[in-house]
Amino acid sequence: MSDSLFRGAFSNPLVARQFLSAWLPKVFLDLIDWTSLEVRKIAGINEALAERREDVVYRVKAAGREVHFYILVEHQLTVPRRMALRVLDYVLLIWRQWRSEAEADGGDADSVSLWLPLVVPIVLHPGPRTWGRVWRLRELIDVPEELRAWADTFAPDCGFCLVELAGVPWEKLAEGHLARAILAAMQGERQGPLGFEEVRRIVSELFEEEHREVATELAALLWTFLLQASDLRREEVRRIVEETIPPEEKEHFMSTAEMLKEEGRKEGRKEGRQEGRAEGRQAALCDAVLDLLETRFEAVPAALRESVLRVADLNCLRGLVRRAAVCSSLEDFAAGL
Repeated sequence: MSDSLFRGAFSNPLVARQFLSAWLPKVFLDLIDWTSLEVRKIAGINEALAERREDVVYRVKAAGREVHFYILVEHQLTVPRRMALRVLDYVLLIWRQWRSEAEADGGDADSVSLWLPLVVPIVLHPGPRTWGRVWRLRELIDVPEELRAWADTFAPDCGFCLVELAGVPWEKLAEGHLARAILAAMQGERQGPLGFEEVRRIVSELFEEEHREVATELAALLWTFLLQASDLRREEVRRIVEETIPPEEKEHFMSTAEMLKEEGRKEGRKEGRQEGRAEGRQAALCDAVLDLLETRFEAVPAALRESVLRVADLNCLRGLVRRAAVCSSLEDFAAGL
């Protein structure tokens, strides 16, 4: 559900700037030419992403140099020990496309620049809890301790900036109302259905944005997300519209709420006939995954078990059955979730 909200909102340069301004060092921020910021499409990244991950790539000038920001949303509940390896894959894709574009613009990329552009990987974890330890790529390489200093002179390394929303106060989420409203919605949705006060506060935050045309542009997207992520009664929806939304937008917002409610009724009637069968298949596949893991590795940690049980997509679960049969360890299995 957060996929369309994240992609739609974070593809806007204003949201990007408000988000990055809260989570990057000031010395770096002072070097950025925000007027140069543009969203990039990188071939291969979407194909490489696993289920329930979203991403966006920005290109910007900093001190006259080209910099890429790669932002990845990661929903996995357990610590993804090999995240640095996956991030390295995406960084390499960005560099390969940069080289191809440089060559297409008139020659060998090596003649255009002696340096690779900086890529800043940012992993955004909405919650509902924090991960704990984050592993760098170099720490994952199995080297005898006696050889560590020598191996570190040539072993590849990769890290990433981790942005965890769990427990972060609203005022710290972003340096602007628009991005703060988007991140608050993502943060709150991971805690369970959004309540009346949360939705009202998020909508109020949105319309405090001074760049009103951008707020209006993203309002429908955020409002749809909030309605789907909450269990508000009709009178509560009407009250939020009356108290927080500008007069010229009220009718549209109520119409959207009524339309989603009617679509929910239709989907409920349609899905009600199929839900039992689908849930049965899902439960059987989850059991198959966990049985395989327990047979091969004995105890399965509770957090990993919870992550498996949360997978709803049947095709994804079939893939997890195959992975459970061939993975080398529980860590290897968890890295692919």
